Amino acid sequence: MSVGKDDLGRAVLRPLESLLQRIVGNFTNTRHGWASGPRHSGSCRVWGGRQCSQADPQYTGRRVGSRQSSASLPRLYGKPIPPFLAAISLNIPTGAASAAPSAGKPTSDAGPQTKYKSEPEDRILISEVEVVGCDGELQKIARGALTTRPNFAYTLDEVKADVRRVFATGWFSEVSPDAEDTRDGVKLRIRVRPNEEVRSLSAVGASLLPTSVVQQAFEDMPGRTLNLRSLQKAIATLDAWYHDRGIMGMVSDYTFDQGQLQLQCAEAVVGSITLRFLDPKTGQPAARPRTRPHIVTRHLATKPGAVYNLRTVRRDINAVYSTGLFEDVNVSTREADDSKESAPKVDLVLDLLERKTGGLSAGGGLSATAAGEGALPGLIGSFSYNERNLFGINQRLSISAEIGQVDKLFRITHTDPWVNSDPHRTSRTIHIMNNRTSGNLIHGRVEADGDDGTAGGPSGGGVLLGRLQGGVEWQRPLSERWSGSLSGSCQRTRCMDERGQPIAHDIYRAPITFSADNNDTALLTSATATYSDPRDVDTHAVLSIEQALPLRREWLHYTRFKARLDKAVRLGPYLGLYLRGRAGAVLGDLPPYEAFPIGGTNSVRGYAEGGVGSGRHSVEASAELRAPLPVKQLCATAFFDVGSDLGSGPAVIGDPAGVRGKPGNGYGFGGGVRVDSPVGPVRLEYAWNANREGRFHVGLGYG
Repeated sequence: MSVGKDDLGRAVLRPLESLLQRIVGNFTNTRHGWASGPRHSGSCRVWGGRQCSQADPQYTGRRVGSRQSSASLPRLYGKPIPPFLAAISLNIPTGAASAAPSAGKPTSDAGPQTKYKSEPEDRILISEVEVVGCDGELQKIARGALTTRPNFAYTLDEVKADVRRVFATGWFSEVSPDAEDTRDGVKLRIRVRPNEEVRSLSAVGASLLPTSVVQQAFEDMPGRTLNLRSLQKAIATLDAWYHDRGIMGMVSDYTFDQGQLQLQCAEAVVGSITLRFLDPKTGQPAARPRTRPHIVTRHLATKPGAVYNLRTVRRDINAVYSTGLFEDVNVSTREADDSKESAPKVDLVLDLLERKTGGLSAGGGLSATAAGEGALPGLIGSFSYNERNLFGINQRLSISAEIGQVDKLFRITHTDPWVNSDPHRTSRTIHIMNNRTSGNLIHGRVEADGDDGTAGGPSGGGVLLGRLQGGVEWQRPLSERWSGSLSGSCQRTRCMDERGQPIAHDIYRAPITFSADNNDTALLTSATATYSDPRDVDTHAVLSIEQALPLRREWLHYTRFKARLDKAVRLGPYLGLYLRGRAGAVLGDLPPYEAFPIGGTNSVRGYAEGGVGSGRHSVEASAELRAPLPVKQLCATAFFDVGSDLGSGPAVIGDPAGVRGKPGNGYGFGGGVRVDSPVGPVRLEYAWNANREGRFHVGLGYG
């Protein structure tokens, strides 16, 4: 049997045609493109690029898909790509990519498809590779993505992988392959459709996202062909802006039609805020909570209708906890019933565990002035009753008594930390006080005179000051760093000896009061400004002015100024330098007991209490080096103090400092150890004064 030339050609090419038909069958009426779909499918709930549960405070629901007009909607092998642009994937659905359609029957995306099992060794010779549908730079990009080269044999999977690489460049909305049989092999033609040019950009639903941030993220896109990878990166930048600021927001969707790119932003809004007071025993909602709900909600900066901000919620938790009414404060979120993917909404639930707010207490302490001119402090016993949640509205009532060797104090205080919930956070304190303190800082006996009781008669020469005072003080923040207070009070001061008998002169026959009798009355108003920067805890300043108003002729009339500055300087990882300065001045009627005493444990160390002098004016300064010791609770100190009355001692009635031979100015230096104890820092110090006389000091606090 003879075989013609054409029959021989067909016999040789028949295996090649069979393989070619399989390739064409896979690519017939299909395209490689990108389509709409949810950014995260199924029930996976995603926020900020991580998977979350419904109990997560950052949960807001799932992202929604991107949509395009049907005219330009690209497809991937006839089926939508499931992931959204943030997780763009070029995975071709297995059935659509590898199943050959049955003869005479259309292949349905929804129906079952048979996967073609090609042998790994089935390869086809590619004689030519051509990219059509674009030119210039885009054609160079497409050709650069291809690894298929002429005159080499490739499998079907390798050709499909090349198509994916072209699409992965992000410049094309469609990438579809086509094969043509030639006498030299198969000519592979890659048909592409470039994305449209971005002509305009807008963002919808971005109430907090600044326009400048959007423009900066998309600055290279307007006027250029849309690149899907650049779009993905820009959307990720906007999502990161939300995440970095704790805002529950994201770019949930976008549309791109006729060159108009529109972003759909989803910012989760707070729907409702529910307070749930828990029973400490059962952990279930309490039947009758003590605290009224508005006391809690007034501390919340997060309000219904506001965009949910995790940072603001954390500050709200701290604000509620700082009231001292709760053992624990916890916030949980849940998706609101009317929440939508395009307009997410969350409901907040505050779980509050109330603590005991009232009770009795007793304790003791030290008084640096109780021993008069001595360096060792006197002991004080205290008893108090405190209620921090009076009437369930966070008002505080305190009744206290302190009794020491000399000092005595009885005080009743009522504080409303937030008067009528006004926007300025004004607090009010009303107090009534009756105390008895030593006046020996100014009117005490000179040490050289001894203490045998002869100089001052049977009383021994000690002076006690009894004060009965009532007043009110308002305080409020003025700015982030400054706070201010304004107060008014009425005070009556009575002078007596150690047995409680009224006196008008001290042991040296000098007058003690400004009035002719043994008591002075004053109506006082004062204003104070305090500087304290939460970001600079090493700096603290206080300025105050006090005015005595003479509503009656015999009442005192004077003006007092005070200033204090504390500054800490870090000299290394362990060493610190602490600087302190104080100054004061009084103009007008000045009772001797209201003069500024200088010297002592909390003033110029190395001197007795008030041992440097007492005057109408005063200036004090201190520098202290502190270094930790190997024992954790101990700290070594070295200090230098200086103080002066600026020559104003003789201007005080009776010149109490001059009569007692006080120098009026002096300095002291020394060292010691500070112990951190449960009652606060305890200072054990030894200092020498300007006369090289040494003295031991014990004090509480930082001085």
